[in-house]
Amino acid sequence: MVFQPVPDGIEVVFTALQNGVPVVNVFNVEDPAVHDAARLGVIADLFHTWWSSNIQPSQSDSYVLQSIKATNLTSSAGPQVIRNYTTGNAGGLTLQEAAGNAALVMSWRTANIGRSFRGRTYLGGMAAASLTNAQFFDPTFAANMAAGAAALITALNGAAAKLAVLSRYAAGVLRVTGLLTEIISVIVDTKVDSQRNRTAN
Repeated sequence: MVFQPVPDGIEVVFTALQNGVPVVNVFNVEDPAVHDAARLGVIADLFHTWWSSNIQPSQSDSYVLQSIKATNLTSSAGPQVIRNYTTGNAGGLTLQEAAGNAALVMSWRTANIGRSFRGRTYLGGMAAASLTNAQFFDPTFAANMAAGAAALITALNGAAAKLAVLSRYAAGVLRVTGLLTEIISVIVDTKVDSQRNRTAN
């Protein structure tokens, strides 16, 4: 695909392993600052601090964060910063793990309607203790994760940036430039969702 610039865009990618299987999550940030290496490092470190405080304590220790990558999306020649982690990077729960494909979904909402303005994060590395049964997460756990997701919005706002949904297509046609729309809220329900590419097959 030809490079598509995203004005004010930064892509943040979490890469982890769970029992040798990759677990990847992608976030998008709208940031009016100059996206030099220093600024990308600030954003990557903000995401790591958020994860350490709000997500890591509730994940199985089979989830091991490998890196957080922040990439300038405004130019094909823009900088990129990768933070690699080798210590303190496993989930905080030593309890029995849930299935690798089991995911808690954070549904991101903007002020606009339509598929171009909605986003989802499939959070993996869950512990079995976070479920009430095979189909549903514990409501208190889901509420805590919703609060954790909202904390990311707040943290980015405090750094003069915005968590955003990135739309690359309109009516099936590639946009000339990617469109970022600010995320203003998050919904986390108790349903267990699935990411089949996180299984060993």
